[in-house]
Amino acid sequence: MNSVEVVQESKYSNWIDRILWILTAVLPVVIIPIDVVDIFDTIKGPILVIAGISILVLLILEKKWDNSLISWLLLVYVFFQFLSSVFAYNPLLAFAGETPKAGRFEGFASLVIYAILFYAAKNFMIPTKKKVITTFSVLSIVSVYALVQYYQFDPLVIYKHYRSMIFSTIGNQNFLGSLVLMLTVLALGLFLHFKKWYYAVFFSLFFSTLLVAQTRSCWLSFAVILFFIAISVLFFNRSKWDSFLIAILLMITVTFALNKTKKNALSTRSGTIKNELAMKDEYGGSGRLKIWEITGLVIQDHPFLGTGPENLKSVIHAEHKKEINAYYRVKGTSVDKAHNEFLHIAAVTGIPSLIIYITILSLIFIQNGKYIVQSNLKTLLLLTIMAYLIQAFFNISVIAVAPIFWITLGLFAQKTKEVYL
Repeated sequence: MNSVEVVQESKYSNWIDRILWILTAVLPVVIIPIDVVDIFDTIKGPILVIAGISILVLLILEKKWDNSLISWLLLVYVFFQFLSSVFAYNPLLAFAGETPKAGRFEGFASLVIYAILFYAAKNFMIPTKKKVITTFSVLSIVSVYALVQYYQFDPLVIYKHYRSMIFSTIGNQNFLGSLVLMLTVLALGLFLHFKKWYYAVFFSLFFSTLLVAQTRSCWLSFAVILFFIAISVLFFNRSKWDSFLIAILLMITVTFALNKTKKNALSTRSGTIKNELAMKDEYGGSGRLKIWEITGLVIQDHPFLGTGPENLKSVIHAEHKKEINAYYRVKGTSVDKAHNEFLHIAAVTGIPSLIIYITILSLIFIQNGKYIVQSNLKTLLLLTIMAYLIQAFFNISVIAVAPIFWITLGLFAQKTKEVYL
């Protein structure tokens, strides 16, 4: 059991812990494959709200406050999000995060729930072997479905005429990539640490999903994390060499099998990375350079409180028609998020909000940065957070994945020298 200093056993804290684990396992998996506007977020949104409100009530009943600098900064962060929603271009959309014509459910309601999840995980989440294996087992549904889609047996594509791509239960290959990136790093670290066959199975499954999602930013992020792991094993944890070599062999085998059975789809995709990194014009990086440029203009116009959550698209169309029309002519799509989570925070909730967010992350890393050269489960959590933040420079935050990140960040921020399973 975890030896977290802040955690106190009570009926309320036990329920907080249960809800966090249930949410982590269930939220990415659930969909409602009927005729609704969005079969993915239409059910994920209400589940997130119910979980968030339930945890908030339990936190109030617990009658304890973590009087740390990080917790106070978290309150200030939420306050700026509230102000940006009040003065938003469309306040209703900013608070709710969704209207019939706009939004991805990431309004103030979802953002404050992320903060609740972080605080709850930081103070009340207790990892155990049983909870981790159960959560991995449920989340394996995401991986199995992605592999089914990879080999083109997806009923949503065949019978509902969805676009043929790998989206699993998440709804988009980029979002799927960001989720399984975290799961892959977690499973790899657990295998290296405990050397148990079932963690090797989970790692192989999640890694295969990371490959078939074909999200290049997540591939690059995993490569960076793998490099850190290799350095750690080589110089600080040589007892892990045997399990690390097994992991490398598993990755080679899985990559070769998936590539050859699908007409070199993975090697073809990987060959495009060099061209995207070149970014020879303003539309380089799959159009991200242009999106970042447009987002920068919005930040200049709304530096203190931003446009309001989920209001970026509306403001771009209202204030930067020339730029967005040019983007549409080239890319054939519109822009509703910055495709860089840090820029997006500045654009929708203001530069002060971004500064507070970075400060919170910095404090957590300063307090726990020493674990980068060690070999325990805190090290694993550190690498998982790093993996998500690296890909976040090119991706967006969504309710199917962001809650998992905030819960993991809270677990990493716990006041403990080790996390025991």
